Parts: sequence; C-alpha cells; structure tokens
Amino acid sequence: MNRPVRASRGFSLIVVLMLLLVVSVLGLAAAQNALVGERIARNDRDTEVAFQAAEAALLDAERDVLGPNDHAAQRLCLFDGRDVSAFVADCAGTGARLGLCAAAPVGDPPVWTQVDFAPDANRSVAYGRFTGQVYATGAGGLSVRAPRYIVEALRSRGSGPPGVLHSASAAVATHVFRVTAIGFGPREETRVLLQTTLAKPSASPGCADASSPST
Repeated sequence: MNRPVRASRGFSLIVVLMLLLVVSVLGLAAAQNALVGERIARNDRDTEVAFQAAEAALLDAERDVLGPNDHAAQRLCLFDGRDVSAFVADCAGTGARLGLCAAAPVGDPPVWTQVDFAPDANRSVAYGRFTGQVYATGAGGLSVRAPRYIVEALRSRGSGPPGVLHSASAAVATHVFRVTAIGFGPREETRVLLQTTLAKPSASPGCADASSPST
C-alpha cells in the first residue's frame, strides 16, 4: 500500500519542478522583453533629442545666413549669392569664415560627406557662435553638446523665364547656400544629420550688393 503513495509523491515533485522551470523561463522572457522595450524607448528618445538639436542648428544657420541678426559677431555680409569669395576649400576657414565651405570639384563627393564635425577639427560652427543664441546641453535628457553646422556655396541651377537663354559666365553666376547640421542626443553616439538650402537673392541691409554695378 505504501509503494503507490511514494510513487505519487515522486511524480508530484517532478510536476512541481517542471512548473517552477516554466515559470522561471516565462519570468526571464518577460524581463528580457521589458529591457528590450526600455532600450527601444530610450533610443527613440535620444534620436528625438538629436533631431530637435539638428533642427535648432538649421534655424540658427538660417539666422546666420539670412538674418535678422544683430549679434556683435554677425557675418551677414559674407553671404551674397553673387560673391562667394569668403567660402574656403575643405571648410578650412577661420574667424568669420569658420564653417564656410566652397563647393567640391565636379566629380568629387559632396563636402558635407567629408567634413569633420568634431569641435576640435575647426571645420564647423557651434550653435550660437555667430548669432549669440544659447542651446541647453547636459544631463537630464538634454543633448550631450551643442549642435553644429556648415554652409556650402553651390552654383544655382534655378529656373528662369521660359525660352530665355541664360549665361554660363562665372561673372554672372548666382549661388545658393546648403546648410548641413548635426544634432547630438544625450549620448555622443546618437546623431541626426539634416540639410536645407537657403537662397539669398540680395545682400543684407548695410552690405554692398555684388549684383549692383560699381561706381
């Protein structure tokens, strides 16, 4: 009479151990899913922070190029669609020419794909450098550092009146300005790159207009 009871007790122990194993596996899977979900949410948040930083840099560059900008370091007169002499090859300009990039030679990769956006490379402009604006950075979900941008002067291929032959002379060439901005998330490795193209058909107030005849 005792043997069946012992066998039943042994079978119950096996069932309990199997149930514990199943519960443990389910618990580990749930914990792993929670960690993956948290990581995805954090990455999404970091990307959104970097995106907003890059957008802010585009707006800062627009103020730099088009104005209005009354900051002491403003350089509005360097942006003229007919005179891009301030733009330097390889974005190697300094001072007021910092971040102003001459177009790459035909057949070469675009400048923005080659430039080093690191602060110590001195090839790009930090947010607010020429506008006086301030971008909040640091802990608490903010960007790890301020966004940066470069401005390229590109030959304008814009349309004109139909049926009108346009001159190909460099003397009458016009240019647009391509801005490439990079924003950073709370972590250095989270980055977003955005671009926009700005047209400036006339010089800013107080600047000589290169399109006007000299006197």
